[in-house]
Amino acid sequence: MKQLTGFIPIAALPPSTTASAKKQLLEAIEWLQSEGAATETNLKLLTAIVESILWSEESYTRFLQCGFDAAIEFFDINSQNWDFEESISSPHNPRNWDKYKQLQQRRALSQS
Repeated sequence: MKQLTGFIPIAALPPSTTASAKKQLLEAIEWLQSEGAATETNLKLLTAIVESILWSEESYTRFLQCGFDAAIEFFDINSQNWDFEESISSPHNPRNWDKYKQLQQRRALSQS
């Protein structure tokens, strides 16, 4: 977390963001760190998003979708020589991650 915020206290995050959006973003950062995906580039991108005055629930959803699209493309490229069943059932397949499934459900509800 310190790496992302540059030691900015959580209370110093933009007041225009909602508490739940901030909480979700912080959870996403912790999740990236636990998955080993908290690269300097990813954290700089997240810093820009957090510091943006345009941050909102909608921004967070779009950010997640963009991240999952990239993760799925990366997985598909790197697993192209795997057996189909192995690829589909892999815990490394972003389509199997709970956060991805939750996002898809949320998007389906908002579109109906």
